[in-house]
Amino acid sequence: MTVDRASETAVPQASSAIDIWLDGLFTGMIGALAVVVWFLVLDIAAGRPLYTPALLGTVLLHGGASAAREITIQPLEIAAYTALHFLIFIAVGILISYLMTLFEKFPIMFFVILVLFVSLQVGFFFLDLAVGAQVMGRLQPWTVVVANLLAAGGMALYQWRRHPSALKNVERLWQDEEKS
Repeated sequence: MTVDRASETAVPQASSAIDIWLDGLFTGMIGALAVVVWFLVLDIAAGRPLYTPALLGTVLLHGGASAAREITIQPLEIAAYTALHFLIFIAVGILISYLMTLFEKFPIMFFVILVLFVSLQVGFFFLDLAVGAQVMGRLQPWTVVVANLLAAGGMALYQWRRHPSALKNVERLWQDEEKS
C-alpha cells in the first residue's frame, strides 16, 4: 500500500476553527515571549530585574499618576500586567491567524495585515497618551520599538511557516501591480 505524499503537500488544507485558534495561541505566545525576554534582558542589564512589568503593572492597577513615583517590584503588579500582556497578545495572535487564513484565499488581505501591523506599532504610544501615564518617559521609546519589531518578526515568521502559500500571494500581488 502506497501513500500519495504529493497530494498532501500540493493542496493547502482548509483551516478549521481549532487550527486558527491554536495557531493564534502559538502566534500570540511567541510575540508575548519575545517582548518579555527583551525587557527582561534590558532590565537585568540595567541592574533592575522585572522593572518593566512592575512599572506597567503599577500603571495598570494604580493609574497613570503612579508611574511618577518610585516603582517597587511587587508580585501582584507583575502578575497582573503579565496576564493582561499575554491575553492581549493571544487575542492579536488569533486575529492574525484568521487574517492569514483569509490571506491564502484573498491576497488583498496583505494590506489589511500591513495596516494592523502599523496600528499595533503606534498603539502603545497612543495608549500612553490616553492613560497619561508618561510611561514612555520611564521606558525609552527605542526599547518599545525594538520589542514590537521582535514580537512582530517572531509572529510573522511563525505565520509564514504555517502558511507558505501566503508568500506566493504577496509576490503575485506585486506582479499584478507591475502589470497595471
